[in-house]
Amino acid sequence: MTLETFIQLCIVCLIGAMSPGPSMVVVLNNALFKSKFHGFMTSIGHGIGIAFYALSAVIGLGYLMDKNFFWFEILQFFSIALLIYIGVDSLKSKKKLQFSEKTEHSKNVSFFQGLAISLFNPKILVWFVAIYSQFMYSDANIYYNSILVITAGIIDASWYLLLTLIITSSLSLSLIEKKYFFIKKIMGITLIILGLILFIRLI
Repeated sequence: MTLETFIQLCIVCLIGAMSPGPSMVVVLNNALFKSKFHGFMTSIGHGIGIAFYALSAVIGLGYLMDKNFFWFEILQFFSIALLIYIGVDSLKSKKKLQFSEKTEHSKNVSFFQGLAISLFNPKILVWFVAIYSQFMYSDANIYYNSILVITAGIIDASWYLLLTLIITSSLSLSLIEKKYFFIKKIMGITLIILGLILFIRLI
């Protein structure tokens, strides 16, 4: 994998991690209303769940490329369309981001909350199919594919670990809630632009 490709991979993984939604709520709830360590455990669990989806996308896309490359190409266009759709949906979203105090104190529960919130979000798989269909190629070795999986998990966990360190006061939490729609719009525009760039590269 070239340095340029790796940088592009890191950027798109970071964009995915930064997108606000249920995962952010769970991580910040545990960080703010339990402790930083609970936030850390939730972040690590979420990162492992993300790596699982990344692995599933790599295996599935690799199989499709090997068995029927025509359908792989169709999937590339379809996944890009879904990516743009998610971006448009983010721009139209009116749902508020709400945090609520939790009283559970088990660190293991926090870890599995992070793992579960990622595993039970099918949009994550759509994201990885859309993105990784642009990074994968037929003769990629296990080292290359491992980087795709590990990078996704590490960047996601690192983003939420950093967020846990930053968001430690009610003032910070209030700021996120107030700027939520602005953040959603920025992420939506970013996804649409990314989808269009991938489409142009594909054709």
